[in-house]
Amino acid sequence: MVLGAVLSNSSALAQEALTGDLVFITEQFPPFNFEEDGRVQGLSVDLLEVALGRMDADLNRSEIQLYSWNEGYQRALKENGSVLFSTVQLPEREDSFRWAGPIITIRDVLMVRKEMGIEIGGPEDLGAYDIGVVNGDSSMILLLDLGVSEEDLVVEKEAGALVEMLMNGSIDLLAYEEISTFSHLENLGADTEDYEIVYVLGVYDLYYAFNANTSDSLVQAFQDALSDTMKVGDDGTSDYQKILYRYLPVKYSEHNVTEEQVVELVDITAANLEEDAPGTLAKVDAGEHPYMDEENPDLYVFVYNTEVNLVADAGNPGLAGQNMKGKVDVSGKMFRDELISGAVDNGTGWVDYIWTNPARGGLFYKTTYYKLVTGSDGVEYVVCGGKYKEAA
Repeated sequence: MVLGAVLSNSSALAQEALTGDLVFITEQFPPFNFEEDGRVQGLSVDLLEVALGRMDADLNRSEIQLYSWNEGYQRALKENGSVLFSTVQLPEREDSFRWAGPIITIRDVLMVRKEMGIEIGGPEDLGAYDIGVVNGDSSMILLLDLGVSEEDLVVEKEAGALVEMLMNGSIDLLAYEEISTFSHLENLGADTEDYEIVYVLGVYDLYYAFNANTSDSLVQAFQDALSDTMKVGDDGTSDYQKILYRYLPVKYSEHNVTEEQVVELVDITAANLEEDAPGTLAKVDAGEHPYMDEENPDLYVFVYNTEVNLVADAGNPGLAGQNMKGKVDVSGKMFRDELISGAVDNGTGWVDYIWTNPARGGLFYKTTYYKLVTGSDGVEYVVCGGKYKEAA
């Protein structure tokens, strides 16, 4: 079989890099990649299609090869031109593939039915339970690294079978990726409120794993195209954000930045603009400390003028110079306009919206504090700093 991803002459770098047909290999891993109604789809599939499109390539979804995880993994190791997704980049796998990504940050967890009353304090508690794992999956590798014997694991080829076993009590715990486990439960008609996470095995990024013989130029061309999908477009959002919003719920964040920290940083930036607007804006756009906190990248400032032109952004310097008037988040909210109008009318305040969190992956509820200030150059600026919201 071959993949219908044929590069056109308009993409010289990718055309030069392509030495043969690529074969894309995946598994049933909803909502990232899965087959439903005879069609392979999912977050990673949509992202793959958009990235290839930026390389002037077409993806024929009907030729994506669907295998159990371990079988697909072994084929990708051996077959030139193969690309396995979505793949956790574990140290044990690092040298076996060439990697492009990340796609998103995920968590491998231990899931249990709440009625079981199981508590896991650490690896020493794992030996008392029957734990289901997918053969060769990252969760299985992590458990083995923790000292769990393979003989004590219930190993299956597919996660769907293990989720059914968790539901009917055939296993005590399921070791698998968090989002996909809940997706499987929903697809099988389970009430997800009946299940809980009792232990986090690890937090990792998902990647596209190219066979080790793939040329550097092809992998780099794909990486560049993938990175482009994450850039904010003319409508104020990125293709990446739109794909996430299609498949994943918007999340609340764990505690990371306080409102007091945000207000303090905005106040510092505003005071510096009053003293030296050109110099301060240059430092903001360069991502210098304190405008981008060197210890916590979630804490940074960005600055607009009152015409909704982004004049500096410590977190996303490539956006500076763009007019953001009328542009929206993935829910359709013109939050930038609200920041500016709020500042002009009230001086300071907060605006809520939805945004990606590069440090953690996924879409999150975010709130941003704004402050109107007149710079040393006589220009009115709106200084902004945000934080990802925690669940109430």
